[in-house]
Amino acid sequence: MALDQRSSAILSHLVQADSYVPVKELVDKFNISRRTIYYDVEKINGWLKDNKLPLVSHVRTAGFYLDKSAAEAIPEMLGKLKAWQYEYTTKERRAWLAIYVMAREAPLFLENLMGKTRVSRNTTIEDLKCLKDELTRFQLQLDFDRRDGYIVRGEEEEKRKAIVFYLQHVISDKHWQVSGPVIPVFLSNGGDENAQGVWEFEKLMAIEKILAESEKELNIQFTDEFVQSLAFRLMLFARRLSRGKRVTIDPVEKEVLNESTAYQVAQRIAGKLAILFDINFPKDETLYITKHLLSSRIQFSEHSSIDMDDAHRLDEVVSKMVTDFQRYACVVFQDRVEMEKILLMHVKPAFYRVKYGLEVENNATEMIQRKYNDIFLITRKVIHHLEEAAGKEVNDNETALIAAHFGGWMRKTGAKPAIRKRALVVCTKGVGTSRLLQQQLEGLFSTIDIIGSVSLREYEQFDYDADFIFSTIPLDGKDKPVYVVSPILTDAEKENLLKQVNISMGTTTEQRTSVEALISIMKKHGRINDLESLKKELKQYLYQPAPMVMAAHKPSLCDLLQPQKIQFIDEVADWQEAIRIAAQPLLKEGSVTEKYIHAMIESIQKMGPYVVIAPKVAIPHARPEDGVNKLGMSLLKLSHGIPFSKAGTHDVNLVVVLAAIDGEAHLKALSQLSKMLSCSENIEQLIKAETPQVMLDFVNAYSV
Repeated sequence: MALDQRSSAILSHLVQADSYVPVKELVDKFNISRRTIYYDVEKINGWLKDNKLPLVSHVRTAGFYLDKSAAEAIPEMLGKLKAWQYEYTTKERRAWLAIYVMAREAPLFLENLMGKTRVSRNTTIEDLKCLKDELTRFQLQLDFDRRDGYIVRGEEEEKRKAIVFYLQHVISDKHWQVSGPVIPVFLSNGGDENAQGVWEFEKLMAIEKILAESEKELNIQFTDEFVQSLAFRLMLFARRLSRGKRVTIDPVEKEVLNESTAYQVAQRIAGKLAILFDINFPKDETLYITKHLLSSRIQFSEHSSIDMDDAHRLDEVVSKMVTDFQRYACVVFQDRVEMEKILLMHVKPAFYRVKYGLEVENNATEMIQRKYNDIFLITRKVIHHLEEAAGKEVNDNETALIAAHFGGWMRKTGAKPAIRKRALVVCTKGVGTSRLLQQQLEGLFSTIDIIGSVSLREYEQFDYDADFIFSTIPLDGKDKPVYVVSPILTDAEKENLLKQVNISMGTTTEQRTSVEALISIMKKHGRINDLESLKKELKQYLYQPAPMVMAAHKPSLCDLLQPQKIQFIDEVADWQEAIRIAAQPLLKEGSVTEKYIHAMIESIQKMGPYVVIAPKVAIPHARPEDGVNKLGMSLLKLSHGIPFSKAGTHDVNLVVVLAAIDGEAHLKALSQLSKMLSCSENIEQLIKAETPQVMLDFVNAYSV
């Protein structure tokens, strides 16, 4: 029985669990049906049986359980998994086909490709047909020649973009448990595969060492995943170069790249690769390596490695994105300087990836869009600043990475939890994802202080003063408890994590049955070999966590903007008076204090008319801690517009006061309001309205 990517991942999840894993937890984590879960567990049990290991057991009321002896043996066995024991997903098969054909050193025919992906003739033909369609996005053509086999035709740079894209489908930290079948695909290409595999593996390790040296020169730290990916890229690029396949850099780009610090480092990398592969690296190939260094995903950066023009441009891009995000989300980030500094560290490589067409595959995109849809949509509204700078459209994968960064900072607008225990986050995905995970954990545990987020290599190199570790991959805890978590936690994962951590911390918990009473009964009828382990497992099984506070209900626009919150006035003396009058319904019901009204006015005096989000519309707001008691929204319609700037511009007829209690609860209503006000015709009709009911009809129409 063979394992595929998903069944391997489910098995790895069961290995990390200390007790029973509910079916719902697996359904939420892997976003698949209960039937599929049972099908995959059946496949896992087939593999366990073949390897003479205890099978996964199932208790209807508790979930799946993996025997301790199996859990201890499986990680090493998965690490040694042979290629023929691993079943590729459809996505992986097509990615390997693309990589094989573009990295080939000898003709490849249908029979060769069938052997490499280990599927039938018809399946391979169907995969090649779909791959042919996919390659058109890179302006490439998959052809077949009777003498030369399968060939990809097109520009060399487009072929390399395709290689980068498909590598992301098969090389990631998800493959820690199946690294065995992944590596041989790169390391064997004819001849004695075992001998060549050892030789190529040594080259791969040499490239990773070269990249580690370049990190020191650039004074940055790549993400763990990027180091692995870039090492494979450079190996494949060198193979193509050895066959005379060269890239050509545009003269204008050449001039810009020449001036960057990254080019100097790329020269040294190219020199070392030339010796390693015994080939010459033309200048254009060195410049091509420069592009990849500039577009790298980084964990840490001490100083910029880009030219001054781009640095100033991206400083401005980040500043505009944050300003617009605050305006659309109606929040004010408390430590904007620090936020922009960290955001810039992510936007820099994103700028070059977009500019040079080096597509990023973000496995969390779908999850971010589903769980943090409001934040994703707002990010998409501000991403145009990056698109204008790069001169190209930003795809959803890049947008989701930036949304993850904003999402992390959004959570900072709420109250800071009490500090009791210290925990460290180990994340291989980069700054934006680690910050989002860190903020989720801070929101989940009120008695834990997350001391920071580090890469796997940092964690292995240094010791950190932490009580326990949260990690996105399995690792050695160095005598500290390790909790393996997803970058984006589902509700089921949050509940299970609460249970595990609270028991580990010795937190008093409610149990439906006495553990001591059960053990007393067991002693009467049997022998207990490990009393402490038994107590721990019984506590985990019987523990009933306090009802977890799930994601707060996000009210619709009609829930907030009710009849008593809508006012009509002909004119006011100035914009300050407009805000004071507009806020009166919220002040009267106790949603805000006088302090909040003053804070809104002071904010505009300091920052200008940033609250004017559309012609004739303003949404004044301030921070939750400036005097918000509960979430609220009110609207004032002025027959005669009032300017919101010293210059007498930015006339406003509709003043919507928003009182937000945190960074998220108001986003659904705000999104609906933005949609309603995105149409200039709607704004004109609202201004002409003579009764609140007309306003309410619009509000109800968009509160869907």
